[in-house]
Amino acid sequence: MTYEELTRKLDAIEAELRNLGYLKGEVGEPERVDSAFGMNEMSFEGWLARVFVPAARQRIAEKDLPDESQVGTAAIKNLDGCTEAEELVSLLCEFDQAVEEMSGKRRPRYF
Repeated sequence: MTYEELTRKLDAIEAELRNLGYLKGEVGEPERVDSAFGMNEMSFEGWLARVFVPAARQRIAEKDLPDESQVGTAAIKNLDGCTEAEELVSLLCEFDQAVEEMSGKRRPRYF
């Protein structure tokens, strides 16, 4: 996985957010929020569009990724039962996996 490939994954997430109507206009600087991660101040979908996407773009551009990402896990929890968001949840889970792969941390797979 490269930073360019990770950027393409984020592009797909942004496109799906736009397709679902969660993202209006252009993505800019990460929005400042008062509570931890802004989760108490806006919907999960709003947080994805206004905080996660711009912050992830910034971290990718700086080549400064965290060791892990749990946005896919949060999406599973927050978008449970929302069938139109299934593609978005899948893309976010793929993003988690890509970040962990790039950091060298691989979780064991269970089946």
